[in-house]
Amino acid sequence: MTTSPTPLPADSYCVIMAGGIGNRFWPVSNAQCPKQFSDILHTGKSFIRQTYERISRIFPDERIFVITGAEYEDITHRQIPELPCGNILKEPIRRNTATCIMYAAEKITKISETATMVVIPSDHFITNDNAYLEDLLDGIEFVRRNGGLLTFGITPSRIETQYGYIQVRAAEAGKKIAAVKTFTEKPDYELAQKFYESGDFLWNAGIFIWQVKDIILETRKHLYDLYSLFENNTSLNTPEEEEFINTIYGQCPNVSIDVGILEKSNQVYVLQGNFGWSDVGTWHAFQTLCKQDENNNTSNSSQVIFHNSRDCIINIPEEKIAIIYGVNDLIIAEKDNYLMICHRKEEEEIRNFEKQLKFRK
Repeated sequence: MTTSPTPLPADSYCVIMAGGIGNRFWPVSNAQCPKQFSDILHTGKSFIRQTYERISRIFPDERIFVITGAEYEDITHRQIPELPCGNILKEPIRRNTATCIMYAAEKITKISETATMVVIPSDHFITNDNAYLEDLLDGIEFVRRNGGLLTFGITPSRIETQYGYIQVRAAEAGKKIAAVKTFTEKPDYELAQKFYESGDFLWNAGIFIWQVKDIILETRKHLYDLYSLFENNTSLNTPEEEEFINTIYGQCPNVSIDVGILEKSNQVYVLQGNFGWSDVGTWHAFQTLCKQDENNNTSNSSQVIFHNSRDCIINIPEEKIAIIYGVNDLIIAEKDNYLMICHRKEEEEIRNFEKQLKFRK
């Protein structure tokens, strides 16, 4: 990595969010081993391991926290053995990103009331680590000087309804870090098309930086019910923490930080990133990151043979052999004796398949 323009302040912390189950990638991602703990792209490392190795280049282990489901504590330990045990925050139930961020912010503020907090997803794909880390350091410096809530934006490459869209104020267009005019989470297709064609919007990458005091203040303002559950607690960073979290988590709102706070706050800024980003949220996104043959077929394995087929996406165990003959527009994935075959136009249904199997048992 090149010499950074800004050193990492001693009271800066990184929180890796690892609570999702990645059900759009079933069966490769499943409840026993979600996407973040899987090597879907066959790089030799899981997403969360890559995320940790990348961020540990600027953050020491004691200032890196992972927040995940309690059932994934063991797999987190196995994949990131370097982390202190107390730095894995366990959620008893899933309550979306606003709650997990509030939990981490309250825990960190008990360590340092002036701390800066970087929040990153565990399951995103980054191609330029150096540029990414430089942007994080620049973002930390910005919020320490200016306050506010900083999110990272990516120039859209297509019409996409699964991302938030960020519009900067006209007077600040072209700045690397600019004040946000509007923040719209997951618009419908017609609105997403308008955003994309206007050229005025960025995708929200789900990477956030703020001072803990600012995110707690904004939570108090916009999600007071969540704030009040943590207000004046003395259990965090003590042996009583787990019992406290288990008691209150069911009362926490199931709302994203984007909808709960960022859409409502007038203190939001965006840093336009250019470090090669994908949230790898769908099989379509998987295809864009993998090599394609002359017929737009994508596979994770050299053991897949295509004949007279087009626009297919195949992900199978490396030891398996598959012949894909005379079919178009299919997604085929296999793991742990589950075989999934789905037409690409029905990709949104994949998220429901694991739940449907549970109802059959």
